[in-house]
Amino acid sequence: MPETETIHVSSDQLRISTHEVGRYAGGGRYKLDTRMKALASEVVEKAVELVAPLFTYAIHPVDCIDSQKGFRLKSGSYVEVPSEEKDPQTISLAAVVCTLGPDLEKESHQLMVNADTLTAMFLDAAGVAQLELLAHIARKYIKNKAAEVGLFTGCPFGPGYKNMPLESQTSLFKFVDAESIGVRLNPSGVMIPLKSISFWLRLTQSRQAVEDSGYKCQKCDMENCIYRKLPFKG
Repeated sequence: MPETETIHVSSDQLRISTHEVGRYAGGGRYKLDTRMKALASEVVEKAVELVAPLFTYAIHPVDCIDSQKGFRLKSGSYVEVPSEEKDPQTISLAAVVCTLGPDLEKESHQLMVNADTLTAMFLDAAGVAQLELLAHIARKYIKNKAAEVGLFTGCPFGPGYKNMPLESQTSLFKFVDAESIGVRLNPSGVMIPLKSISFWLRLTQSRQAVEDSGYKCQKCDMENCIYRKLPFKG
């Protein structure tokens, strides 16, 4: 397996807005009142203190596309992907895993045990927003690395994304050393710590590749999702 590179990210880079806390706690149309906004602000600061953001990735050169099995790597292994990701211009695939570490979810659990349900819910929502931001930072890092050799990156895809089953998580973990950042799979294929995310990125020669904008809701076809990001004023 190609060498896995591990990147440490400053927790200060994950200082998300109170609006994002509200969006993941109550949905895209939920507006924080004065009291809730004050609580969300406190939770954001607590979240920054609790997380230890890391991501790791490994880039695998692609040999060809097999119409039945997906990408055949130069190593001889296969990566099954949705049909819309089978771009013949793909040069390599990057397997990526990101994590916030275990402390935020432990604190959220303890708050629930102490019956502080609202703070627990807001802290968990902050963690979701931070994880989304960390994934964006990882994609931007790999995008810049690809640009150094004249390549472009497409949108992320992976376990649980649209047409890719969650069961493919086990396959993705064969192509990146997730344990180097403390992430493992439980028997059900769920990542531990829970505030972790994994995905693939295509590295392609095509300038027509749909590059990542950091705004995943623009690409999602779930029109009725309550967490859809809406224009925000104020």
